[in-house]
Amino acid sequence: MDCKTATLVYQSGNYLDNIRDIFPVAWKFLEEVSFAYVDAKPDSFDSAIREIVGEKPFKYRMVHRDDKDQLTKDLGDLLGDITSRLLLEKHFSEVVTKPIFFSTICCNSHLTADHELTLEEVLPLQCAAIKLQ
Repeated sequence: MDCKTATLVYQSGNYLDNIRDIFPVAWKFLEEVSFAYVDAKPDSFDSAIREIVGEKPFKYRMVHRDDKDQLTKDLGDLLGDITSRLLLEKHFSEVVTKPIFFSTICCNSHLTADHELTLEEVLPLQCAAIKLQ
């Protein structure tokens, strides 16, 4: 997140409201993927990843966007900034009443998991995502 945007988010008011106001499309996306994760909603990209890596002993769901658009940039900004990522994880974990952790992966993919993934856990997912490009 650039300094100008971070100032708008953290200078005053409710930080989550500020994020929602500045990044409405990303907010809606994170809300949708949070519920889809908890509801185990099928996704073709996620299914293809699982075919490559097999089942894992942890819960995750990966979706991919075929275009490089503003949402991709906004998710990179929000999830690349540790403070906004932690705020969003806390908020959406409370909304869906289960712990969720967000990550960007590959180029335009989004990963939701039940814990902060380790390198050993995420590396096969990353490699599988690249194979699907």
